[in-house]
Amino acid sequence: MDAHRPDDTRESAIARSWKRCANSGMDPVHSPLLELAAHQHLRQQLEANARLITFAQPILEHLYQQLAKSSSMVLLADSDGLILRAVGDPSFVNRANRVALMPGATWSEENMGTNAVGTALHETRIVAVCGDEHFLERNRFLTCIATPILAPTGGMLGILDLSTDQRVTLPHAQALLTTTAEMIEHRLLESLEGGHVLVRFSTHPELLGGPLEALAVFDDGGGMRACNRRARALLGFQAEERLPSFQECFGAEWRSLGKLMNEVRRTGAARLRGPRQREFLARFQLRGEGASRSFLISPKASANDAPPFTRLDHGDPRMHEAIHRARRIAGRDIPLLIQGETGTGKELFAQAFHRDGPRGQGPFVAVNCAAIPANLIEAELFGYAPGAYTGARAKGGRGKLVEADGGTLFLDEIGDMPLNLQSVLLRVLETRCVTPLGSVEEIPIDIALVCASHRSLNRMVAEGQFRADLLFRLNGLMVSLPPLRERTDFDTIVSSVISEEACGAPVRIGHSALNRLRRHAWPGNIRQLKNVLRVAIALLGDNESVLTEEHLPEELLEDLSSETSAALSPAHRDLRSTELRLIRDCLTRHGGNVSAAARELGITRTTLYRKLRQTQD
Repeated sequence: MDAHRPDDTRESAIARSWKRCANSGMDPVHSPLLELAAHQHLRQQLEANARLITFAQPILEHLYQQLAKSSSMVLLADSDGLILRAVGDPSFVNRANRVALMPGATWSEENMGTNAVGTALHETRIVAVCGDEHFLERNRFLTCIATPILAPTGGMLGILDLSTDQRVTLPHAQALLTTTAEMIEHRLLESLEGGHVLVRFSTHPELLGGPLEALAVFDDGGGMRACNRRARALLGFQAEERLPSFQECFGAEWRSLGKLMNEVRRTGAARLRGPRQREFLARFQLRGEGASRSFLISPKASANDAPPFTRLDHGDPRMHEAIHRARRIAGRDIPLLIQGETGTGKELFAQAFHRDGPRGQGPFVAVNCAAIPANLIEAELFGYAPGAYTGARAKGGRGKLVEADGGTLFLDEIGDMPLNLQSVLLRVLETRCVTPLGSVEEIPIDIALVCASHRSLNRMVAEGQFRADLLFRLNGLMVSLPPLRERTDFDTIVSSVISEEACGAPVRIGHSALNRLRRHAWPGNIRQLKNVLRVAIALLGDNESVLTEEHLPEELLEDLSSETSAALSPAHRDLRSTELRLIRDCLTRHGGNVSAAARELGITRTTLYRKLRQTQD
């Protein structure tokens, strides 16, 4: 046994598990294979965990689809290590069954020695157990990674496990598994009964409306009732700690909630500050008996009373024309389609269109079609009837289309909507009625529709990836937002962003630093510019008020120094085109999260930005 014992300094969790197994007297070579749970017991546990299974099953299948043909399987276990569900490659499943890695088997450490499921239960965190790290010899062909699924109100609901007999890149597999667990937790918390206000928030606007946003539910006194792990991470408290109040989370008194909502309705602007002065972008959703409404709070918008579109118009002719045309159709039941690269401000444009129009007092509901798994987007959009799924919410789910009734529905990255749902959406737009999943009742809706995409929908139609009839229905008016590198008002945008990010401090940018910014290709457009200037302002000394090249992030300077204008051969251009498509697809899968995409691709963020820019040169 000792010959296979892992080095304590390399993986202390494995070392602790081996010690527990050895102290229990378990034999690593001759330990008997335990029988599966009796059918009656398994059925009882499936019923007891019905809600967890309901929300986890489609996400398990989505995860496995990403791992297809990889000789692997994805498992869901309860809080005792009993495997409830499994989906995987048939040849690997057959091999796994020989060691009882299957529904009905309990993979606790007491039963199966050191293994990812059982050791993750002990450690209450993500654990990887590779090959000879398994205590039992018969399990050493496996590489397994498992992570807890946390309950919205604290504690552990179960375990999500990825098992394979192949070599894997552990950081990538662990990130993928953690993200999947977060998606399950997101759905569980969203469906939680009770609470007065659901707060959706993030430091990254592209994550809002998707499964990776932070969620927290507060009661009618401002006390937190539940939250997900993203909220804990952003607010800086552990699962076992007391849940903080609204004021402790966001630095605002609970009684100011109404004032915040009125301010959002009036100007679309409000500022929330969390621990360590972090600023959050958030949505408030009322969860009382009345109709729930979502409100967007942008911590970076101007606080003046100028019309929202006016605050977006800095003098660029193309942007001015897009705003002028959009204003002309406000209140006319004409769909708006916004085209533009990632980060050009498509959602801000959609918000301004909503608030400038006659529906400005109604809800603005945003859905990022690229951030929601294909097998979840139907329920997300159209809702579901009571009892549609085992363990589902007793009152059913309203769906985003019904939430937007009386206001505006914004479908971001509409090109990523699955083809089968495009026909359902087309029918809804034609009839103005929604039929929730599991129901035959049609619910009438009154919405203004705004869609956006960074890809050419006409090209997608030609390639058979998007329905032509839906495009005709969506494309009432199409406006294109210019990329930052082509805007004639670049200097004004820089000044405006600095003013917002400096929070009133008298900060300006030096001539040489501004020239540096002008020369950059800005693949992430305005979103990337804001991040760069936020870092630069943070690097200012106590007595400094002028941004210089020394304050610009190193990766930006590296990108600028490596730029080249050399012409590419046709073959090289084809290769670059393929590379750009792969990178953009990866970014789409991660909801625009550059760090996560870079990890999956095995490159640095600097390299990823450079490749994006070079493929556009």
